[in-house]
Amino acid sequence: MTNLWRALSLDQVADVIGRGITPKYDDYGDFIVINQKCIRDGRISLDRARRHDSASRKVRADKKLLAGDVLVNSTGVGTLGRTARLREVDLPMTTDSHVTILRPLDGVSSAWLGYAVSHMEAEIEALAEGSTGQTELSRHRLAALKLAVPPLSEQQTIAATLGALDDKLESNRRSISLSEELARTIFAQLFDLSQSENGVALSDLFSVNHRRVLRSGTPATYVGMSSLPEFSAEVYDWETKEAGSGQRFVSGDVLMARITPCLENGKTAVVDMLQPGEVGWGSTEYVVLSPAGLISTPWIYCLVRNERVREFAIQSMTGTSGRQRFQAERLSQYRIVAPLESDLLAFNATAEPLFARMTQLRDENRRLTALRDALLPELLTGRLTIAMETAA
Repeated sequence: MTNLWRALSLDQVADVIGRGITPKYDDYGDFIVINQKCIRDGRISLDRARRHDSASRKVRADKKLLAGDVLVNSTGVGTLGRTARLREVDLPMTTDSHVTILRPLDGVSSAWLGYAVSHMEAEIEALAEGSTGQTELSRHRLAALKLAVPPLSEQQTIAATLGALDDKLESNRRSISLSEELARTIFAQLFDLSQSENGVALSDLFSVNHRRVLRSGTPATYVGMSSLPEFSAEVYDWETKEAGSGQRFVSGDVLMARITPCLENGKTAVVDMLQPGEVGWGSTEYVVLSPAGLISTPWIYCLVRNERVREFAIQSMTGTSGRQRFQAERLSQYRIVAPLESDLLAFNATAEPLFARMTQLRDENRRLTALRDALLPELLTGRLTIAMETAA
């Protein structure tokens, strides 16, 4: 850190705007309400946002979000301190009572502020108050958080360096999403998933919970339920753990959550992180679906993402409220018109390269994320500096 850096409190570089409204939600409200579930992986995702009708309760002017605002989750356990920067505002937006707004002051880079605060998640958690079941961070405690603040030009250089990596990450995510969307569109055009009394059972098209051998206690790749995505085929997080009770799977299998609310939320993914012959393991609450013949991994994935099949699975759940499960054997009761070989060949010819590319992009994103996460503390503490080229 150079002698030009200053130690400042957060409220010296940003307006710390207390947590937002407790809205009366309305599916057709004029304001999008960002909540703590919208802040994930340093990004703001609106798939979990709600809406608020400002006619029922007005939104204060300072709580109307602006491009460049930095949002901090201020309640919860394990999620407190998660941070993301709002890059653009196309529609009226605000936050709920679990999210604090940081609005950078003049002369402060909002991109740098977003990175700086995200780097201090541990310090933010340490400021929280409350029980182990529910911790909260007050506005005045967050405002007192100390930051190492470089000059504006250096803030911009740091933000540009980290931002270039994040832009590439986001570009890859969009490519993954578009590839999956294309595969699912082609699937819907080729295959009729209406239930047919004289059709073929889904369980006859592919293998369900095929037995894989992995001894308990053997170190192996583990994919937990929390790692299973809700809106993508790609798993980003896994680890090595000694195998215990849980489903076994190999590369090419499709994992579908079977317990509430994970099934309703869409937790489904492709296993593509294992080496040939390697057996991984995960939750007991997965249904493992394996390809057979021309019934490929992409075909199975697109099938279980289909709304008709998903609705069947959800309606078939049994058990007590809050612990309902889909029983895998119910797949024998869902019958469809047998897919034509020519259609399967045509689908696989397009979908398999798309899914292979999705895996490549996911792996690239994991490498880029590791690089960004290694650079971030070095840049934000001044231990590493990047010289800016000056024009001749």
